[in-house]
Amino acid sequence: MHKKLGIILTAGLSLLLTGCSKVSLSTTAKTYSPDEMVAVVKGHTANQNTVTYQIDNGTKHSVKVHDKTFVIQVPASDQQQKVKITAAHGGQQQQQTVMVNAAKKLGNYQQIVQKYNQMVVMSKLSPQEVQTLKTASALKKASSSPNLQLMQQMGQVQQVEQKVQQLQSTTKSEQLPAQLSGIHNVVDNSAYTLRLNVQNGNLMGATMMIPVKSFKDKAQAQQFGTAFALFSQALGANGKQLMHEFESKTKNQDKTQTTSKTIINHRIKYSIGFSTTELYVYITKA
Repeated sequence: MHKKLGIILTAGLSLLLTGCSKVSLSTTAKTYSPDEMVAVVKGHTANQNTVTYQIDNGTKHSVKVHDKTFVIQVPASDQQQKVKITAAHGGQQQQQTVMVNAAKKLGNYQQIVQKYNQMVVMSKLSPQEVQTLKTASALKKASSSPNLQLMQQMGQVQQVEQKVQQLQSTTKSEQLPAQLSGIHNVVDNSAYTLRLNVQNGNLMGATMMIPVKSFKDKAQAQQFGTAFALFSQALGANGKQLMHEFESKTKNQDKTQTTSKTIINHRIKYSIGFSTTELYVYITKA
């Protein structure tokens, strides 16, 4: 009798332990859409410290599980993405596959880089120096034969061109990298941080993070304002108009409140988020 009871208890305990160690995995949806720079995939699992995931058969990554909940951030792309999520424990495995919808691209990254980096350099020239280059360019196009007016200006033109070459080197920290893939901080200084998301050669989104205290510093505020306007112009927005709207949206902001405001300029969407220490500008295609 005691032997039978022992067998029953052992079998029952085995079933109980098997039930406790069973792997479970679920997601809050089957399809997700990007919000700002990423799509946030959420789910639940039991008896796990981490889950792994793979985007379109790419490299496998892992995220930690907190209170049986996991969060996966999938960078926005101009193509639909398949995300395979796996939870494994004690030889058991569960998988879930979700889809992330495609998002609108801001434009070809190489073209945007070329425009922006050129504008960064030109912004360091005086109005007179810019005019010298424009006049020389116009005269060259107007006539293929030697031009007396152009020859008289060649000395000034050469000086400005030499300065441009120097600026291309000294402004490297303010320029965008020629090659980029994924989400990276591309400019990081005391005035602002610029983060970009590039997928398949296309710029999908950008985030500018500005410390609130930098607005109290005239030089830093101007540094951010110039970069913000130039970057927006490189995307096809109206820089001057945008800055006017931006100042209007942020002028009377209560620094103790965390709120958000939106600007749409030339089909570019600017979502402005506030915190007590930083201001965030999320830039995507409207």
